[in-house]
Amino acid sequence: MKKIIPFLFFVAATFILASCSSTKNGTNLSATAGNLDGHWTISNIKVDVPSNFKVTDVFDEGPYQDFQGSVWDLIRNGKGVFTLTNGTKEDIYWSISGKGDNAQFQFKKLKGMKPKNVEDGYRLQLQNITSNSFDAKSTIDLGDDKTGSITYTFTK
Repeated sequence: MKKIIPFLFFVAATFILASCSSTKNGTNLSATAGNLDGHWTISNIKVDVPSNFKVTDVFDEGPYQDFQGSVWDLIRNGKGVFTLTNGTKEDIYWSISGKGDNAQFQFKKLKGMKPKNVEDGYRLQLQNITSNSFDAKSTIDLGDDKTGSITYTFTK
């Protein structure tokens, strides 16, 4: 009987620890560098602006349509690169700001500079993070206290 009690305690502790651990294959993952690192492609872009408003430039790079099919390689240490389908390639430094519903994907285009020397960057609201996809939503100022958005769906 004395040997069974420690064994049962060990089994119970193992079960509790296993049930508390997260899985990389789950849905609704938290916004962490570990969950976003990898090779991603923008598979869909949803634009939510009035029909009379035209989005001509995103990320100071070009029209949002140029980002459809672009490839983003994000390394956990913050280094990264995106490549547009027209061959344009940009080195970036990226990170996650905030937590939970306030988590944002932020990045700076390096243009041959060190990240600490780049002042301008971009922030996108993170949503629907899974092991195979996530959404990043950019808010657009439309003037007169109105906003629109562009949502980029990244898939592995």
